[in-house]
Amino acid sequence: MTMPSNERQIKSLMKVGAGLALFGVVCPFFWMSLLSGNSTQETWVFAIHSGFFIVFGLALLGKGWYDLRHMRVST
Repeated sequence: MTMPSNERQIKSLMKVGAGLALFGVVCPFFWMSLLSGNSTQETWVFAIHSGFFIVFGLALLGKGWYDLRHMRVST
């Protein structure tokens, strides 16, 4: 059975969101700054930057999940 085009697009959006969130969690700039003992201000900048990636990725993932659920219930 082939997947409808809308469902394929939604799942693609969810994969992008999951990838962005994962990149935010394992961001090498943040972890290098934290583990190397750089200045607190620099570490916070990288933490905020990673946090944006995590929040944006989770938002895309959540939107995709909601859209996919709404699409499957309506059909």
